[in-house]
Amino acid sequence: LMEGYGKLDSRIGTIYEEKTKMDGLYDQRTSVIGMGKLVQKDELDSTITYRRPAEGFTAYCVFRQFDDGLTLTVNEVERMPAEKTKDLVKDAVSSWGEALVRTEDDFAASLFLNGGKTAGHNDFKNVLGSGVNLNQNTDGLAYDAKPFFNRSDNTRTSKGGGTYYNTLGASPLNVSTYAALSDLMFVTNAYDERDERVDIKSMGKVALIFPSQLKDDAVRTVESEYLPGTDYNDKNPWYKACQLVEWDALRANAGVFYLQVLKKGIRFYRGGKPEIRPWRDESDRSYNVSIMALYGWMPWNFRFSGGVGVPTS
Repeated sequence: LMEGYGKLDSRIGTIYEEKTKMDGLYDQRTSVIGMGKLVQKDELDSTITYRRPAEGFTAYCVFRQFDDGLTLTVNEVERMPAEKTKDLVKDAVSSWGEALVRTEDDFAASLFLNGGKTAGHNDFKNVLGSGVNLNQNTDGLAYDAKPFFNRSDNTRTSKGGGTYYNTLGASPLNVSTYAALSDLMFVTNAYDERDERVDIKSMGKVALIFPSQLKDDAVRTVESEYLPGTDYNDKNPWYKACQLVEWDALRANAGVFYLQVLKKGIRFYRGGKPEIRPWRDESDRSYNVSIMALYGWMPWNFRFSGGVGVPTS
């Protein structure tokens, strides 16, 4: 299995904060609202201003189960040449290794592909039955009951009362659009839950995330030292401004792209190692093997993410 697992390249480790959780079926994270700037006084020896700490929004992640199974009849195992059966099973289990990477990648990409849908999406729902009684965001939206990638006509509200959005309408990937998205994330949205100024850009590496269809545009936008398509020697102000992350799992939305502060605001979970279980069915004497894995993701702060043209439905 692990031989096959190493053959494909995943973008999860680049984009997401990763966490392995060996117990429980869900996780949660409550943001603490910082105390804010110190109060400037007009006179020395003034009375100190005391404030109580406050909590922000609570985000949840419920693990999803992913599984598959292989079955062989008793005659396929016991009447066929042993080496043939051995090779068949080995190839099948190795293919599971590759499939695990694709499964993780596609599930992780769902946050970006479906994060702008105003009616929500099932992958954002955090519901557990069986006596656990966890039912959060059943409308399929993000932690604050808004699409994670929301637009200017559907703003979200901070605990301080400010209104924000992190997604622009469909536009080509070029220097102008990149500048608009960068200003939205690192100027307009660079405020905490108290609506006090913060420096989002300095909190981690910034990446332009795009599907394979936009590679030419992405390279021209941030890898060209001079402004593309001009006859002058004007410097490109966004030259080397960010890391490029091409993600084939986003190919379904060919014209959509994102800015992301890497490993901030979004977290990917693995519920331990995948379990492979061989077993024998005595009713028909077949030989069986199954694989099961638990994955989840949690978007917990929209400020580190921005998008252009993210679908709303």
